[in-house]
Amino acid sequence: MKNTKLFVLIILGILVVHGAVLFCFIGTPAPRGVSNDVKPEKKQPETAAEPDGKKTVPAVTETVQSITPEAYRKIRAKRNLGKDFDYTYVVSGNIPAIPECVNATGGILVDLDTRTVLWAKNPKKSLPIASMTKLMTELVGYEMVEDSNGKYTLDTMVKVTPAAAKIGGSQVFLDPRESFPLRDLFVATAVKSANDAAYLLAEFFGNGDVNAFVDAMNRKAVALRMTGTKFYNPNGLPGDTAGEDNCSTPEDMAKLGEACLIYPQLIQWASTWQAPFRQKGSKGFMMLYNHNHLIPGSRNHAAGVDGLKTGFINRSGYCLAVSCIRSGRRVVGVVTGFPTWRERDRFVTNLLNWGYKRIGNPAQALLDDARVPPPKRRPVKRPAARMKKIKKAKR
Repeated sequence: MKNTKLFVLIILGILVVHGAVLFCFIGTPAPRGVSNDVKPEKKQPETAAEPDGKKTVPAVTETVQSITPEAYRKIRAKRNLGKDFDYTYVVSGNIPAIPECVNATGGILVDLDTRTVLWAKNPKKSLPIASMTKLMTELVGYEMVEDSNGKYTLDTMVKVTPAAAKIGGSQVFLDPRESFPLRDLFVATAVKSANDAAYLLAEFFGNGDVNAFVDAMNRKAVALRMTGTKFYNPNGLPGDTAGEDNCSTPEDMAKLGEACLIYPQLIQWASTWQAPFRQKGSKGFMMLYNHNHLIPGSRNHAAGVDGLKTGFINRSGYCLAVSCIRSGRRVVGVVTGFPTWRERDRFVTNLLNWGYKRIGNPAQALLDDARVPPPKRRPVKRPAARMKKIKKAKR
C-alpha cells in the first residue's frame, strides 16, 4: 500500500515538472485575436469571371468600406454593362392597361437593379433612333475628357468650324467667329439637342475628322454589346436613305442609357430643364429648354425622372430614352414611333407608373394579370340616320 502511494506521488511530481517546463517554453497566452508567432493570413479578394470566362476582377461586396458610395456604384454599374437582360417575367407587346402602347413601334422597360425586363415590344428590332444618338456622342466625348490625363477639361476652348456652322435642324446657331468651352457644347447637345454642337464635339474629338469619332461611337456600341446598333453621324439627322439613318434596338438603347448613368455629370445635363447659352446680353444669347418634358422643371414632370434623351425624325416618330428612380429602384425605358410628343410622354408616364407597381414582384404581377379578364368591347353606337343607310345597303 505504501509502495502504491509512493508510486502515485512520483507520477504527480513528474507531471508538475513537465508542466512547468512547457509553460516556460510557450509563455503566457496571447491576447484574443493576436497570435504569438503566426502572422494572420492576408485575405485575398474574391474574383468574378468576366463574360468571356478569361479575365478576372476583384469582386465587390456590400461590405466594402475602402471606397466611396459613388465609386462603389460606378464599379457595380460597370460590371453589369452589356450583360444580358432577364426576360423571364416580361409583358410582351401591347399593354392592355395602357391604350397608347399600340402606337409604339418598339420599346422596353428594365429594372436595372435586377436586370429584369418588365415590358418589351420589338426589343431586338433595329429602328431609327434620331437624336437619341446624342447619348452616345456625349458618352464617348465625356469619356475622352476623363481619360485624357488632363489634356482636355470641360473648360477647354473649341473654335467653331465652318462645317459645324452649316449643320441645320435643332441648333444653337454656331458661328465660325466664336469659340466655346467643351462644357457649353455638351450642355447644348444634352439640353437643346443641338445638332451643330454635337457635330462640333465629334469634329473636335476626332481631330478634325467626324468619321473618326463616329467610328469610336460604333466601337463603343460593340463594347457594350449593342449588337443591333449602327451610327452614321453624331447627331441623329436622317440620312439620304432609310439605310443611312442611325439605328438601334430598344434593348441596345437601354444598355446605352445604363452606361450613361455611371457618370453623374451626364445625368445632371440630361435632367437640366433650362440653361443659358452665350453670355446674357450678348449677341446670339439663347435660353435653352430641354425637349424632355418629363424631367424636373417641366409642368409635366413625372416623379423620379432624371433623363435621358428625346428624338424625332419622320422615319422614327417621336422617341424617348428615359431614366427614373423611385424609392431607390432605378429603371430605364425606351420607346419609339409615336405620332406626337404629347402621346409619347403620356405613354411613358403611364408606363413608369405601371412598371413600379409590379417591380417588387414581377412574377406575382404576371399571375395577377392572368386572373384579370380582358376588357369588354363596348358596342359602337351609330346615329339613327346612319343605321337606316346600313339597312338599305344590306337589302
